Amino acid sequence: MILPCNIWELLYFLDVMNIQKRFAILCLSFLAAMGSATAQLGKTSPYEEALRQSVMDYRAGKVAEAAVSLEKAKAILDKMKSEQMGATLPDAPEGWDTEEMKTEDVGPLMGGGKVVKKIYKQKAGQQEILLEVYFGSSFIKLMRGLYTNDNIAKSQGFEIKRAGGENVLIKKLDAKNLEINMPFDDNCMVKLTGKDGAEEDTMLRLIKDIDRRTIKDLVK
Repeated sequence: MILPCNIWELLYFLDVMNIQKRFAILCLSFLAAMGSATAQLGKTSPYEEALRQSVMDYRAGKVAEAAVSLEKAKAILDKMKSEQMGATLPDAPEGWDTEEMKTEDVGPLMGGGKVVKKIYKQKAGQQEILLEVYFGSSFIKLMRGLYTNDNIAKSQGFEIKRAGGENVLIKKLDAKNLEINMPFDDNCMVKLTGKDGAEEDTMLRLIKDIDRRTIKDLVK
C-alpha cells in the first residue's frame, strides 16, 4: 500500500494540527498494521481514506477541511475502541438477557470522554442492570479519590467493598436499588446501576467478570 506521505511528514502534520502525541502514534501504528491487509483486499479502509483526505487538504492549504477529515479519522478509531471494549463485557447471567450495546459522548459536566453502555434484563422479572464503562473522563479521578479512606467515601454516601480483586464503591439509591462504581484506572471506570430491585450479588458477579486488563490496554 502506498501511504499518502512519508512517516516524518505525517508526524509533522499531526503536530501542526495540535493532535495529541499518542493519537499520532496510534494513527501511524494502525496504518502500518493495515498495510498488508489493504494490499490483499485491494481497497483502503474508511479510516485510511479520512487520513489521506486530510493530508491532501493540508497540502492544498485547506487547513479547516484537513481538520474535519482528521476528526473523522479519530471518530472512526473511537468507534473501533468502543466496539472492542464492548466485546470485553460479560454475557448475561442465567435467566437474563441483554440489549444492544451503545456508545455515547459524556457531557462536560461529567468530565467529557466516552461511555459504553449495556443493559441486562431479567427474563422472568422486572429487574434491570445498566452496565457502563467510562473512559477518557476527568470525573474518574475524582471517584478514585473516594478510595482514600472510608470516612471520605461515607461522606458521599458510598461504602467501600472488594470485588474481583478491586475496590468498589457501593451507594444505595433508594430502598431497593443501588449503584456500584469501580474506577480501576485514572482513565477508566465501570459503573453498574440497578433498577426494580436488582440484587447486589448479581451486580457484583457481573463486575467480577469484566475483562479489566483488556479495557486498560484499550484506553492507554
